[in-house]
Amino acid sequence: MTLLGKTDMRKMITKEVIEHNVECIKKQVEKFISFKGENAAIIVNNATWLSDLKFIDFIREIGSLFSVNKMLAAECYKQRLETGLTFFEMSYMLMQSYDFLYLYNKYGCKLQMGGNDQWSNIIGGVELIRKIGKDDSFGLTFKLLTTKEGKKMGKTEKGALWLDPNKTSPYEFYQYWRNIEDRKCRNCFKNAYLFTY
Repeated sequence: MTLLGKTDMRKMITKEVIEHNVECIKKQVEKFISFKGENAAIIVNNATWLSDLKFIDFIREIGSLFSVNKMLAAECYKQRLETGLTFFEMSYMLMQSYDFLYLYNKYGCKLQMGGNDQWSNIIGGVELIRKIGKDDSFGLTFKLLTTKEGKKMGKTEKGALWLDPNKTSPYEFYQYWRNIEDRKCRNCFKNAYLFTY
């Protein structure tokens, strides 16, 4: 599978910026899901459980379940090896996988979804849950939208499409979808990948 991930390192951001981003995301998605009433959606901050982790315990209990060889074979790491892979980047798969395990145990969360640039990280979580003896977790990935230049449409890319009307007006949003070349429409709407292992 070819993925359109980035090769640069994740940017470090402050807790205040994270909290602001969470509020913005909540405002965007509450148009589609409800945070009120019965079966309300919830937003949780993984700092709640990650901040208190003890490194030695985490590496012994979770890190021992991951193969470095298998991790380095993942496309997301192969791309970063060309420019330098930090331990912080290398441990991201473990942290995201642990997030899924935590949400599985605490909230009964059985499905993790994301862009297909997160394929390896999501599989890591599904496999981690399998390794503790559970077989009812799943991952779902979606093809990424790309810019006109064929780059991943990420937060820092020019021409990115936002659900926030302050960043992409409703008119611009409409125009984006209206102006997609016919031959590219299929890629925008086709196949999500569901994997169950």
